[in-house]
Amino acid sequence: MGGHAAPASTGRAHRYAIIGNGAIATELRSLARAHPALDLVGIVTRPGSAAPAGAAALTLAEAIDRADTVVEAAGVAAVAEHGPAVIQAGRTLLVSSVGAFAHAEHRAGVLDAGPGRALITSGAIGGLDLIAAAGRTGGLDRVTLTTTKHPRSLVQPGMPEPERARILGATQATELFSGSVEDAIARFPASLNVAVALGLAAGDLGLVRVRLSADPAATQTEHRIEAVGAAGSYRFLVRNEPLPEHPSSSGLTARSLLSELLRLAGQGTMLA
Repeated sequence: MGGHAAPASTGRAHRYAIIGNGAIATELRSLARAHPALDLVGIVTRPGSAAPAGAAALTLAEAIDRADTVVEAAGVAAVAEHGPAVIQAGRTLLVSSVGAFAHAEHRAGVLDAGPGRALITSGAIGGLDLIAAAGRTGGLDRVTLTTTKHPRSLVQPGMPEPERARILGATQATELFSGSVEDAIARFPASLNVAVALGLAAGDLGLVRVRLSADPAATQTEHRIEAVGAAGSYRFLVRNEPLPEHPSSSGLTARSLLSELLRLAGQGTMLA
């Protein structure tokens, strides 16, 4: 998650495929059209689902065969289902649903496996290089993430009706959860990928404590990050605009995916 020099250009467009056809995938496709260094070879959709106009529908095997990089934009379950095959085939997997790596088996099968490689995005927050430098050298004792979102962005698929009603019925800022990264992802898998990104950066998910609040007055998604230890004390505040049609997702996620694709295509440098 640190800075990387851009790869040398190969003289052709960087071929990429996207797993998923939701709001983040749609935004990424829209943004990427302005960049001739990128070539979308197709979309891996659910069986029986059509690809969007202008894009080819691919099986995962076809995406692996045709693409240099496979972008995951379909949720935590998609990382577990498709990630190992991409890595085993020697391709690059660009992951947006970082929450998948709250589970040790997914880290082993994707993040720590080969011969391919997994790259994770951190489009919703910043400061991860600092957290990594301090945490992986024993310089942090704890990291606290306090996230506040509008209630409608926190309703999860399959959520019990009483909990759904409690969230949507909030009339003021209401704390919904306080606990570990693993428990946070189990309860809110679509809303707290940033917690796992922090834990991975720090080198220990157990260092991170998560608090989540629903606030009907919130117009942006807010992440407050505090880290304390021998290396120092740090505080970050990030407020992101959510995607208009998918408020549980940060509008910056697609831009983060695009930035990484452009780096892989040899377009520019990410500073350390």
